Amino acid sequence: MNTLTPRIVLLSLSCLVSVGVGCSRTQYRVQADHEAYTTIAERNTDLRWREPDYDIEIDPRSRYFETFDADRPPMPPDDPASHQYMHRVNGIKGWKHWHDNGDRIELENPVWHDALEEYVDVAEDGTVKLTVDSALELAYIHSPEYQRTVEELYLSALDVTTERFRLDTQFFGGFSTVFNHNGNQRPGGESSTLTSGRGAGALPFPGGGFGGGANLLQANRRFATAGEMLVGIANSFAWEFTQGDVNFASSIINASIVQPLLRGAGKDIALEQLTIVERALLGNLRAFHQYRQGFYTDVTIGENGVRGPQRRGGFFGGTGLTGFTGQGAGGFGGVGGGTFGGGFGGGGNGGATTGTGFAGGGAGTVGGFIGLLQQLQQIRNTEESLSQQVRTLSLLEAHLEAGVIDLTQVDQFRQSIETERANLLQNRNSFQFAVEAYITGTLGLPPDMPVELDDSLIRQFQLVAPNATTVQDSIANFQERVSELSDEAGPEELHPVLEEAAELAEQLQANLQEVETDLERMDKATPQRLSQLTKAEKDIFAQDRELLGTNHADLLQEFDEATTQLKNIRDNVSADQGGKTIRELVVWLSDLYRLTQGSILIQARARLEAVTIEPIDLDSKNAFWLALDNRLDWMNARAQLVDTWRLIAFNADALQANVSVALSGQIHTTGDNPVNFQGHNASAQAGVRFDAPFTRLLERNNYRQSLIDYQRSRRNFIQSRDGLHTGLRAALRNIEQLATNLEIQRRAVAISIRRVDLTRESLNAPVPPPQPGQPPAQFGPTSATNLLTALSDLRNTQNNFMSVWLNYYASRMRLSRELGIMVLDEKGHWIDYPIPEGAEETPFDSDGSNLEKLPVPPPILTQWIELAQRTSSEESANRAAKPTPQSDVATKTSVADLPPPLQQK
Repeated sequence: MNTLTPRIVLLSLSCLVSVGVGCSRTQYRVQADHEAYTTIAERNTDLRWREPDYDIEIDPRSRYFETFDADRPPMPPDDPASHQYMHRVNGIKGWKHWHDNGDRIELENPVWHDALEEYVDVAEDGTVKLTVDSALELAYIHSPEYQRTVEELYLSALDVTTERFRLDTQFFGGFSTVFNHNGNQRPGGESSTLTSGRGAGALPFPGGGFGGGANLLQANRRFATAGEMLVGIANSFAWEFTQGDVNFASSIINASIVQPLLRGAGKDIALEQLTIVERALLGNLRAFHQYRQGFYTDVTIGENGVRGPQRRGGFFGGTGLTGFTGQGAGGFGGVGGGTFGGGFGGGGNGGATTGTGFAGGGAGTVGGFIGLLQQLQQIRNTEESLSQQVRTLSLLEAHLEAGVIDLTQVDQFRQSIETERANLLQNRNSFQFAVEAYITGTLGLPPDMPVELDDSLIRQFQLVAPNATTVQDSIANFQERVSELSDEAGPEELHPVLEEAAELAEQLQANLQEVETDLERMDKATPQRLSQLTKAEKDIFAQDRELLGTNHADLLQEFDEATTQLKNIRDNVSADQGGKTIRELVVWLSDLYRLTQGSILIQARARLEAVTIEPIDLDSKNAFWLALDNRLDWMNARAQLVDTWRLIAFNADALQANVSVALSGQIHTTGDNPVNFQGHNASAQAGVRFDAPFTRLLERNNYRQSLIDYQRSRRNFIQSRDGLHTGLRAALRNIEQLATNLEIQRRAVAISIRRVDLTRESLNAPVPPPQPGQPPAQFGPTSATNLLTALSDLRNTQNNFMSVWLNYYASRMRLSRELGIMVLDEKGHWIDYPIPEGAEETPFDSDGSNLEKLPVPPPILTQWIELAQRTSSEESANRAAKPTPQSDVATKTSVADLPPPLQQK
């Protein structure tokens, strides 16, 4: 074997492949983002589903933000036992570069907690003030479910770019270089050859070659008619080193085109996959907008009720519709909004298919943030009931010592208190569990994050102000201390006591002023209350208001008299009248306690009567057409049905004969000149291929299935339309029931308040003195039981009253979403527009003659969105500048704020 000369080495080095490494990972990621965002932006123009500032990147303030290089993240903590197989598997050393990007210990963003103060109120001890607005902000930044939905829309856009690429001109380039050496015992003797380009040999390079391994540059193009064209240029260079250094160079240009004429031909086949993903992306953009509405209701009332984007591509872990066969795709998924009347069928991009989710009768609960507030107020009601029982127990024990009540009733009261304490303990534990589940499941934050709920929404259900209860407890405690004073107490001991009594009077006076404010609030709510009452109810309401006013005036007069009486007691304090002063003070404290109870009763009734609801005057027919006009999932459902119908033609195409024409040609260079192309050194071919449709059983079955699938989808579409109508009818009936039930529960609370007052008065009433030689008269055998029952009923009716109101509020929110008229501002907060009374009936014709009218946005929703866009920026700026507790969870907009056409509606 001859030794290779230095010339051979130089020639070999000069012919080495200059490997193109392509773009970096980051560049490829940025390119994918740009194309995906551009594809989404093409559809993101309609006001009804426009999503401003769509971005897949996680907020840097998020707990889940990736703080390392996204393209080369360090290795996360691995299981030690499993990790050994990455470095040695089956006795073979593993890849040594696994740790080149480093190792990480923590998976979370280490600074997410420090950034909380940038967008929510955080107390000095780290407690987060949780309102609906702040909860929504936290959920948008931290919720993994929301981020998954954002990514689903992005992946749907990647499917579009993949399918567009299939119909785009695709360029390929490269070459191969092979050194070949034959020993002297081989036929032809010893030889050494270096070949580059075409004819370079058939070494088993990974991935095979492009264009048969021959072309230096190649372009492929698929046409909308299902034809395909290929054009390429290739050259070959060979050096023979052992036989006189013979060199050879040649080039070739080749082209071919194949066009099917029957089976697999036409735009209905070639464009089907692209059509599917293009339409699916539009549907998913609508679904994402609707998902954000459901996301708001999920955060607020714990019920999503909608289905987000559903990707059509992504088979086998790739993008696009690789593996698409036309079978089982495009099935109608149903609409119905999830809460009102479920959808029918399965798959696709239709609405959610859950059933009705209403709680009626005052016994139901809502979830989300409002559900937490409901549980919090129920705990407060239980605490108040327990506090009243404990205060009453002291009175009963005094009666037991006096022999005017039997031990059985007192023990029954004691047992009830212990039971109430156990229930309260269980309720507090359940509440804490619910808070932690909300923080982790809805907001995406750790369960140990301290939060404080803003209770502004449910303060209207605190029928008794906390300071009033405090005054009552202070008077009771003060009475016990006064009763322990000696009759020999002098002025120096009595003056401080009387000063404290005066302070109690001042506290009661402040409470009476708050009661007056509550009465004024009730008067302001009167017009709205009267608009929702029957004539008989109006008469009762007028009588109750008049009675409350009279009682309040009497209470103020009695308080003035009590103040004068206390002044007289303080002026007449003397060294030899200590016992008399103490007895007068005891009587005065009893009167003050009674006045406090009276103020509590008036306050409770005033606050009870001031609770109102936003009325809804919408019949089911108008609600149905309003939903058909505005619901985005209904638009998707119509498109989905057409997708199923389109597959009939797609599958029918496969029943035809396979007839294709093909043309190809190539031109070579002559001599040893790689650019000397000569026409006499060219060739051309043309051919026709025919495959008779003898064996079409599988195609026949697929076609028959597509016919059945379409008819199923058509029936499901009709049923889903009926289900939507049925659900809306049930929703409106439920809302009407809740409005009626609210008045029932209001009266029940009023009755319970009166019962508690009467039963307590009966126990506070003085017992007639016994006759000589007779035991003292006793209270009735059920006196304590009656008070227990009254207190329990008061707590239950308060809970029911609040539950009905919250369910009504949640139902209004759901109805706005299910009608398709829920408008969110730029930060995702609900703008609570009044629900219109009706809509024009605008169904599309069966022959499609008015389909061009469908994309026109309904005037109601369009004007609402435009109004929201004009005002949301200013509202968001104000909210960010000075976060304040909201009395309502949504931005309120009155009819006067709407454009004139909406005011007329």
